[in-house]
Amino acid sequence: MSLAEMLAGLRSSRGLSQEQLAEQSGISVRAIGEIERGATRRPQRETLRALGGALGLTAEEQEAFTRSARSAPPPNTRKHTPVRPALPAPVTSIVGRAADLTAVLRLIADSRLVTITGTGGVGKTRLALEVGWRAARFDSVHGLDLSPLRHPDDVPQALAESLRTPSPAALIGDGRWLLVLDSFEHVAAAAGTVATLLASCPRLTVLATSRSPLRLRGEHLWPLAPLSIPDGDAELDSSAAVQLLVERAAAVRPGFALTSDNAAAVAALCRRLDGLPLALELAAARLRTQSPAQVLAQVRSLHGDTVDLADRHVSLRRTVEWSTRGLTDLDRQLFGLLGAFAGGADPVDVEAVLGAPPLSLTTLAAHSLITVVDRAGGTRIGMLDTIREVVEDQLTSAADRHAHASHFLRLVRDSDPRLADELENVRAAIQYAVDAAPGLLSVATIRALTSHYVARGRFAEGRRMLTAAAAVAGGAQSWALLGAAILANESGDPDAALALALSASFDADPEGQAATLTLIGNAHKFAGRYEEAAAAYTGVLSQARMAGDARRETIALNNLGALAHDRGAYPEAIRYHSAALARKRELGDRRGIAVAQLNLGAVRNDTGDHLAAAALLAESAATFAALGEPGSEAFTLALLAQAQAGLTLWSDARSTAHRALALARRVEHAQATGLALLALGLTAAATGSPDASPLFEEALTYPLGLPDQVRIREHLAQLA
Repeated sequence: MSLAEMLAGLRSSRGLSQEQLAEQSGISVRAIGEIERGATRRPQRETLRALGGALGLTAEEQEAFTRSARSAPPPNTRKHTPVRPALPAPVTSIVGRAADLTAVLRLIADSRLVTITGTGGVGKTRLALEVGWRAARFDSVHGLDLSPLRHPDDVPQALAESLRTPSPAALIGDGRWLLVLDSFEHVAAAAGTVATLLASCPRLTVLATSRSPLRLRGEHLWPLAPLSIPDGDAELDSSAAVQLLVERAAAVRPGFALTSDNAAAVAALCRRLDGLPLALELAAARLRTQSPAQVLAQVRSLHGDTVDLADRHVSLRRTVEWSTRGLTDLDRQLFGLLGAFAGGADPVDVEAVLGAPPLSLTTLAAHSLITVVDRAGGTRIGMLDTIREVVEDQLTSAADRHAHASHFLRLVRDSDPRLADELENVRAAIQYAVDAAPGLLSVATIRALTSHYVARGRFAEGRRMLTAAAAVAGGAQSWALLGAAILANESGDPDAALALALSASFDADPEGQAATLTLIGNAHKFAGRYEEAAAAYTGVLSQARMAGDARRETIALNNLGALAHDRGAYPEAIRYHSAALARKRELGDRRGIAVAQLNLGAVRNDTGDHLAAAALLAESAATFAALGEPGSEAFTLALLAQAQAGLTLWSDARSTAHRALALARRVEHAQATGLALLALGLTAAATGSPDASPLFEEALTYPLGLPDQVRIREHLAQLA
C-alpha cells in the first residue's frame, strides 16, 4: 500500500476530513492533500510524526506508516511541485530573453554544469534568476552570490554557510538540486570546488554566471549577447533594447511611450549603449526628468562621434560614470562610501561610518545606482557588482575605506551580534587593514579576530588572513601568528599550528607565553601526543599558580581534565574538572562555573553516572540561557539529553534534544547540532523508531569527537 492510500485510509477510518486532520496535527491542508494525491511521497520525519500523533496511531501502525514513506519511489518529475527557490525574487520583468531562457532551461535539463557567460551588465544574473524560478524538475533550488568573495578558498565556507550545513555534499546527497553560482569570475580558481561537488552529488546541476568559462569537463556554455538594437526606424518595435528602455522609462515616468517625435533619439540611444541592459536601465532612470534627445546628447559625449562596439565593458563603465555626473557632492560622497561596503550595507553602519544620516539613499535609488530592499525586517542597501567596480575606482577614497575598516573592526572587538550578517564587510575591513592600514591591527583587534573566526568555524579564511596580518602587524605580530596557529589546529593541521606558534615571540608577555603553551598542548593533543600535551598544560598550570593568575589556572585545569577525558582516564578527569569547578566558585565566576559543570557532566555521562551528569548539565544549561549564550546552551542541552537517555527517560531526552537541535541550528553551532542528532538517534534506537539510522547518519556529517563517531558507528552496525 502506498503512503497516499495509507494516509487517506487512516484518516477516513477516524472519520476526519483533511481540514480536521490539519487542525489536529498542525500540518497544512495543502500538505496533507499533496501526500494523499501522491505529489509528496517522502514527507519529513516531523510531518509523519505529527500526522501519526493526530491519528492516534499505535507503535506498529506508526512504524508501518513511516516505512511506507521511506520505501516510496522518487516522485514523478512531471507531477513534481518544486519548493520555493532560495533565490532573490525578480522584481522586474525580463525583456528580450525568451530564446535565451528557453535554451538555458533546456540545457539544465540535459546537462549538469551550465555557464552563462558575457560581459558585465549584459544580464547574466537576471537570466540565471529567471531560470532558477522557472526550473520545475528540481527538489531544491539554491543560489549563492560570489561577488563579495575575493579568494577561491572562501567558496566552500561561503557555500556551507549559505546552506546552513558543515557538509554541502552530504546535504545535497543524491537529491535533485539546482545550485546557482553567480559572479564566478571573482573566484575563478574555485572551479575545482564545483567539480568535486558535482562528483559527490550525482543529481546536482550547477548553473554558473561568469565573464569567462569555468573550464571544467562537461561544461556547457551559453554566451549571452546584448539585447537586439534597431538598424533603422522600421525595426523599433522588434528591438528588445527599445522595449526594455521604454518599459523601464514608463515605470519611472508614467505615460512615457515611443512616439514619432522621440523614436529616432530612442533608437540612437539604444545603439549608443550597445544594447547592454544595465546601461539601458541607467539611462531609463534619467528619462524620468529628461527627454530621450537630452539623454542621448549626454551619452554621446562619453565616446565622441564613434562607439567601440568591440569593448562593451568600457562602454558600460563610461555609462556608469555618466550616471554619477548629475549627483550633488553629498550624493557622490555617500555613493563613494557605499563602494567600500561588501555584500550590502545596513543603514545603521552607513550612518556610523558617514557620521550623519544617509539622506541621499532615495536619490541614488531613483537613479538605479543602488537597491534598497527589506531583509529580515530591516533595510539593506545593495549595489550591482558591475556598478560597484566603477564606484570603487572612481569615487571611493582611501578615507572611505579607512573609516569602513575602522568601524567593522571595532564591531569585531565589541563582539557585536550583528556581525553574523556582516561577514563580507568584516573580510573587506581586514583586507584593507592588511593592504593599506596595518595600524588598525592592534593586539586587541587581532585577538578579537581570532575569537571571531573560531566562533564561526571559518578556520581556513582566518588562518590565511591572520598569517597575512602577521607580516604587517608590527607589535601585534606574535598574537597574529598565535591566532593563525589556533585556526590551523582547529582546521586539523596540528603540525602547522606548532610551527606557527613556535615562530611567535612573547619574551616579555606572560599572558602570551601561557596562551602559546596552551596552543602547543592543544596541538599535541589533536595529534594524539598525550604526554607532550600534558607537559604543556602542566607548564601553564605552574606558571599560573606562580603568578597568582586564577583565570589561567582554571583554564589549565580544564585542559588537563579534557586531556584525561580523551585518554579514558576518568578518575583523573573528574579530579581536574572538580578542582576547576571549586576554583571558579571561589572566584564567583558564573560563566566559568557553568563551563566547569559542563565538562564535569560530560565525564560523568561517560562513566555511566547519568544522574550526577543530568544535575550538573541542567544547572549549566540554565546558566548559559540566563547569560544569553544560545550556542553553549545548545551544546549543554545536547549532553543533557544523552544523560536523560542514559536514565531511560525517553520522553525527556527527546524533548531536550529537540530544544538543543533547534537552538544549535539557529546559531549554526555545528558540534551541538551533531550531538543533538546523536541524542535523538539514541532515543529513536531505544524505542524502535526507524528514524534512528537517518539521525545517526546525519549526526556523522557534523564535527564530532572520535569517541562519539565510534559510538554512532557501533549503533549503525547494530541497526544494520
